[in-house]
Parts: sequence; C-alpha cells; structure tokens
Amino acid sequence: MARYPKNLIIGIDVDGVLRDFCHGLTKVIKEHYPEYIKETDIPEQYLKITDWHLEKNFNCSLTDLQQIYWHDHAKEILGNGLPIRGSLVQMHDLFEWAKGYKFKLWCITSQKEHARHLTLKWLGDNQLDFEQVIFCKGMDKWKTGIDWLVDDSPVNWSAWKKGRGIEKFILMDKPYNEHIDPAHRITDLTEIKNIIISDIWDVWR
Repeated sequence: MARYPKNLIIGIDVDGVLRDFCHGLTKVIKEHYPEYIKETDIPEQYLKITDWHLEKNFNCSLTDLQQIYWHDHAKEILGNGLPIRGSLVQMHDLFEWAKGYKFKLWCITSQKEHARHLTLKWLGDNQLDFEQVIFCKGMDKWKTGIDWLVDDSPVNWSAWKKGRGIEKFILMDKPYNEHIDPAHRITDLTEIKNIIISDIWDVWR
C-alpha cells in the first residue's frame, strides 16, 4: 500500500484558475473603452482573450491595459471579479480531498503590492481558506516551497520547466496556452486529484 507524503504542498494560482480575470477585463473594456476593441467578424459578446500578450488582443498598449486592471478598475476586475464557472465548487472539493490525505493547499499568485488586498478580499468573499497565500512574481513560483503548481501562464510554465522540469506543473487549459505541451493539462480542478495520486503510486509502489 502506498504511503502518502503528509507534507505534500499543492500551489494554486488565482487568475485564470479560480478568478475569471479575462472576463473582468473584457467586460470593463467593452463598457468603458470600446475603442480598444479590434475590428473582427466575431460578435462582440463572444470576444475572448486568446493571446497571453494582452496588448495583442486589443487596440491599445500593455501600459494602457495595466492602468485599467491594476488601477482604474482594479476593484471591479480583481476585488469583485467573477469566479471561473465551477471553480469554487471544485476548489472546496479539493480542500476536503486534501484534508483527507493531510496534503496542504497554498495559494500562489502574482499581484501588485498596492492591489494585494483586493485578491485577499476576493479569496475571503469566496471562502477559499488556503493554509497560506503567497504573493510572488510568476516566474519565481518554482522557487517557493510547493511540490506541485496549478497555473495557466505559459511564462510560468517555462520558468517552472527551466527550474524544476515539467512533471509537477499542472496547466489549466486556456486558448492562450494551447501551444504548450505540458506533462499535465486540465480543464477541471478535480482532475488534479487523479494526477497527484497516480504520481504518488508510481513513486511508492
């Protein structure tokens, strides 16, 4: 029988995994900055962010977009942003699952110092009681004390791959990371359970 490592730590990203940052940003742009929307045959209500380089999705610079989501509309996008559909139920299920195995779930997210309180508020409002919340640059997540990372960022995946290899990075499937060939890609947070338990069995059997 496998012996489960009780100190195993799983890091969970926020934006793109739990919080629907893309929805919040596009909603604000449609309402307040329609001139930033590119001409396309796709109806405006179906517009999606498909390129990780945000400025390539709109008619504006990255600086313009950062002014929107880090400052002018940070409360709306970050503090009151919608959760990704199904993510809250799935995350609460993961909390119960992790408790049963005595695994730890940490929130690992990159947020500007002046806006971190908005993400803490968002986590609290949604009763996401992580044992720890760690703020760090995305490319430095591999340096934290976690064993696994669940993230959607192609940049963070590349940094993790360089720092640790690809085996313990779980990529949340998004249009802007389709070019990546990870060891683990998921569309649903509950898929994490089988990935980690299968890995443990492979090590201990």
